[in-house]
Amino acid sequence: MHYKEVAADKVQSLLTKIPHEWILTSIPSVEEQRDVDGYINRFIPERERSITEMSASQLLELQQGGKLSAYEIAFAYCHRAALIHQMTNCCTEIFFERAFQSARELDSYLATTGNLKGKLHGIPISLKDQINLPGVTTAMGWIAPHVSPELELKVARKRSTNDISLIAEILQQEGAVFYVKTTVPMAMLGNETSTNMTVTYNSLDRRMSPGGSSGGEGALLAAKGSLIGIGTDIGGSIRIPSLVHGLYGLRGTTNRFPYLDISNSYPNQLCVPSVVGPMARNIDDLILVSEAILSNGLCVRDPKCVPIKWDSGKVTDFKEKIRIGVLKSDGEVLPHPPILNNLEKLESHLLKHNDLFEVTKLKECEMPVKFSDLGNLLLSLYNCDNFEEIKEFCKLSGEPLPELFTRSFTAPNHMDNVSEFFDKAGLKLRYQRLFDDWLRDLDCFIIPSYSATCWRIGENANISNFYTRALNVLDYTVMTFPVGRVTENDVSYDQEFFNESDKKNWNYYNLDDCLGKPVNVQLVCKRYKEEECCKIVKKITELLQH
Repeated sequence: MHYKEVAADKVQSLLTKIPHEWILTSIPSVEEQRDVDGYINRFIPERERSITEMSASQLLELQQGGKLSAYEIAFAYCHRAALIHQMTNCCTEIFFERAFQSARELDSYLATTGNLKGKLHGIPISLKDQINLPGVTTAMGWIAPHVSPELELKVARKRSTNDISLIAEILQQEGAVFYVKTTVPMAMLGNETSTNMTVTYNSLDRRMSPGGSSGGEGALLAAKGSLIGIGTDIGGSIRIPSLVHGLYGLRGTTNRFPYLDISNSYPNQLCVPSVVGPMARNIDDLILVSEAILSNGLCVRDPKCVPIKWDSGKVTDFKEKIRIGVLKSDGEVLPHPPILNNLEKLESHLLKHNDLFEVTKLKECEMPVKFSDLGNLLLSLYNCDNFEEIKEFCKLSGEPLPELFTRSFTAPNHMDNVSEFFDKAGLKLRYQRLFDDWLRDLDCFIIPSYSATCWRIGENANISNFYTRALNVLDYTVMTFPVGRVTENDVSYDQEFFNESDKKNWNYYNLDDCLGKPVNVQLVCKRYKEEECCKIVKKITELLQH
């Protein structure tokens, strides 16, 4: 069967997993209806809408008090996710019946014992495609896994010794309800989420990219089709979808969260490995799921996972001032006006609260290594095998490399030898030591999440994402979080450019496209400081809301 037929069959089969009464009879064009939320609410009863507006702690409290059931929560989220998927192509797998059964079992458990099963009892959690579940396909953006179970095993499952990823097993033990897996670009190597099967749209504005590679998660979360999502990040794949959708996304230090039995491209590339982490609509839910995962004793089953249990005290302890730096630009690509303006406002807020923060203005000219050098090291690791694995898996179905992929990467006809790979590992360590020395007198620092707040689908090449990639090489704990929205005052202006990339990025800015969109920044903490990162973001969020 031709790969296009396989792709079309898979797209259609997903719709058959949605109850008939939830199928939209017509879907407006992108220009007719840009945002998803404003359209689908007309099809959703008020009771369901109120459920999907609540935080996880509110849902837990209502369940414990007998005022809401896990089944009602699952039903509301499945209904909403079904509608969002039809407008954004955000799901790779849909299994609502399994979710309903899990919810019924949780309701029975509560009725019998009088207790919630765990920290996430009845909380719907969406999973990025590469998180494995028994009986649910993992494809990682390729078509071959949809051709046959044998090819799925070859492409996506051959590296896993278990049918379920450890992080999914932990979440399930804590009472989470799974109902969908979400879209990724091929091999999870892209800042957009497009494949030879589908294009995923940003649910805030369907003209715009959802980011990548956890783009399906971002689109689903932003339209309230998920409360908490699990993504992965090797170059910004949690943070980029989070920033374009105004979400909270945590990229923890390598091996803080368990990665065992998560499928991945280049799974044994240990120089700058992928990490797994949470995405959420608010900081409290992100803290809740982080605690649920890292307080669970099952983490020790992952031999790579560092044995650091979650310390709730570190999330609330503000006994000493936080020494925080602010870096507004990397000195190579200046972020767009809304980002610069919101960084100015944020810095002013921090300075006003000098009882909590000791603020240092960082200068890009003093950075020990350029972010582009850090980012280019990471890109060289992406193609250290000359993309042979990616080409091999494309050949299994006959699909071509997607345009997004060929546009984003220009691979030399060269495969690294062991010595070259070791040299890159040594360079990474050198860069880390230089930055550690530069930031020695700080607890954390704030930088832009990206050089833009949003971009149209297929136009990511106009902007720069070294703001995310650099931090994967440094392996710091990082969270992206919203600090404002684009307003009419965020107009462009003339400036002197650092280089051609800077000029291209700056000239791409279009206020009409960006108006009303969220503006995120990144809080960067030292390694294995996830609790402190959550604490500081929570405090900054509270200050900005008052």
